[in-house]
Amino acid sequence: MKHAKTNNSSQMSLRFSSSISTRQRDGYQRKWALPSGDWLLLCIVLFIAVTGLIMVYNASSLIGQKTYHDSFYFIKKQLLWFFLGIIAFLITSSIKVDRLRNWIIPMAGILFSLLLFVLIFGVETNGARRWIQIGGFSFQPSELAKLFSVIYLAHYIDKKGDQLQDFLEGAVPALIVIGSMAMLILLEPDFGTTVVILLITVLLLFLGGVPLKQLGLMVSVVVPFFVYWIVTSPYRMKRIFAFLNPWENKLTSGFQIIQSQVALGSGGYTGTGLSGVKQVLFFLPEPHTDFIFSVFGEAFGLMGTMLIIFLFSVILWRGTRTALKAGSPYQRMIAIGMTLVVVLPALLNMGVVTGLLPTKGLPLPFMSYGGSSLLTNCMAIGFLYNISRQVDLSPEHRRR
Repeated sequence: MKHAKTNNSSQMSLRFSSSISTRQRDGYQRKWALPSGDWLLLCIVLFIAVTGLIMVYNASSLIGQKTYHDSFYFIKKQLLWFFLGIIAFLITSSIKVDRLRNWIIPMAGILFSLLLFVLIFGVETNGARRWIQIGGFSFQPSELAKLFSVIYLAHYIDKKGDQLQDFLEGAVPALIVIGSMAMLILLEPDFGTTVVILLITVLLLFLGGVPLKQLGLMVSVVVPFFVYWIVTSPYRMKRIFAFLNPWENKLTSGFQIIQSQVALGSGGYTGTGLSGVKQVLFFLPEPHTDFIFSVFGEAFGLMGTMLIIFLFSVILWRGTRTALKAGSPYQRMIAIGMTLVVVLPALLNMGVVTGLLPTKGLPLPFMSYGGSSLLTNCMAIGFLYNISRQVDLSPEHRRR
């Protein structure tokens, strides 16, 4: 009898020890486990952003030294915007996305006020009035318009549902809001951002359920307007002619695209290395902004440019994956919309740099110099990561 009690006591002790050990082990795993969310997406974005910082310094140091007597002038500003972008990412990745629906009207009021303000009091540079000057920094409200377009359309599409099949009750109200905003941006003028916003609008409305026939009708109305806008603008016509035959005006309107292609061709398969880049020696105008992909191509060659294209393709894949797994139509539209905010400008920028599209002012996300663009893209990735946290993508979670 005494022996049996001893055995029972021993078994209870073993169970208790095992239980403590299991809890400690589970607690240790929980303590050291990474938080949920698409970490592959973050790693890719961080890699592109750090690469962009390196390229901005490489492409702008001589310009900074010549213009401001400071070779670190541009990279110091970009680093500040980079840290602000990290803060913006942390905010947008942690807020409750669904609560933004309650702030649609205030956000619209603030954004339209900023767009009107920049037209009246904005800083004019190279014939465009796109920037609001705050101290030593300037900001483009049109960049925020891309984010608002996605949030507004996601809310609108989820709210309307089957009514989107009716053109007047479905698509028209949204087109009035987005069209009014796009018109203000076009007046700055900022043709590139206007095109991006309209492309995002068409794609989201199509994915939301608006019939293709209705979207085709909308496009058929908008395209002639843009053709008229281009034809009546001499400098835009010069860009079109430079796109069709840059060598005809190789020292004027075609100079930039020719130098861009020279840079890409000079890189060969593996590139010349950062120290061997010659286009930063005042050959390629503004190499640290819209044409930084050319400088990168010269430094790292075809292999490097294909890597960047691949990484943006992965961002598109991960964003689409998150959208397909989202729990509601609203979150689904937010995810795919924020993905397009990053990927579409990248696609258009690369098209311009390689000569496949006419020249327009669109920076390469996370790589080109520009605080407004960097901040906006960090916020877009924050929203995308936010939704991915609610949609656990880990295989272990799915097996459970």
